[in-house]
Amino acid sequence: MNKQWVNSFLSKFVKPRWQIGFLLTPLENLVSGSNQSFVWIKNPYHDGWFADPFVLDVTDQFIELLVEDFRFKDSKGRISKIVIDKQTLKVIRRNVLLEGGHYSFPAILRNKEKVYVYPEQSRQSRLDLFEYDATTNTLNKIQTLSNQALSDAVIFDNCLYATIGTDDGENDRVLRTWPLFLPFDNNKVFVKQVFRFNECIARNGGDFFKINQNIYRPAQECNRWYGNAVSIQQFINDNFIEVKRLKGIHTLNNYLGVSVVDRKFFPFRWLYWILGFTDK
Repeated sequence: MNKQWVNSFLSKFVKPRWQIGFLLTPLENLVSGSNQSFVWIKNPYHDGWFADPFVLDVTDQFIELLVEDFRFKDSKGRISKIVIDKQTLKVIRRNVLLEGGHYSFPAILRNKEKVYVYPEQSRQSRLDLFEYDATTNTLNKIQTLSNQALSDAVIFDNCLYATIGTDDGENDRVLRTWPLFLPFDNNKVFVKQVFRFNECIARNGGDFFKINQNIYRPAQECNRWYGNAVSIQQFINDNFIEVKRLKGIHTLNNYLGVSVVDRKFFPFRWLYWILGFTDK
């Protein structure tokens, strides 16, 4: 039996999928513990799913997101831009920006008028920085940031925060920082840091954000399984302190007043278990 066909079948009917949604209530509610409300959008394309959304731009009419665009046919993720109608919250267009390997978590870095993207590509054991060209809908490689298999890296305050797989199973419990040498680097003094957690809440679940000058980080809680929850952590005195945990949410990002999330679901979870798959 053709291996690619088997992988395509498993991806389409057995393995978990992801769905993008928007937070309808203020972002502050997530931190304060007030009520939250989400709306989940339908993917009009039936050849895969979208995950790891980052807000690229917001206009009066549209919301532009960068996402992992996973396709059943080859079980690989691409980086795509999807355009969503702001009134109906329907996806009206997608443009593939980057493909060829497996890409996910298209984190965005802005500097003056330029937009850079550094998606996860840990299967290729590297992390590259790309410049986004809005006129041609392309990502053009600028440089390599790391030759390590970093997971869901986020750049904050001139440091790169990421987890990395280890032989002793520490991944998702240890968050590390690395120095950066960017095209616009101002050569800040850098101190390497290692953050250790007592549970699997180290991996980034989105970009850092601020509320009332307080700094927060969404982190993926993967204690039971990958995609179990998001841990909202305040970054204070060089420590991450959890203030809220959102069950069933995988990532969270906010830009220009729009908060976007994603969640995990199974087409046939019983079949997933019968076939012996596990999320760990």
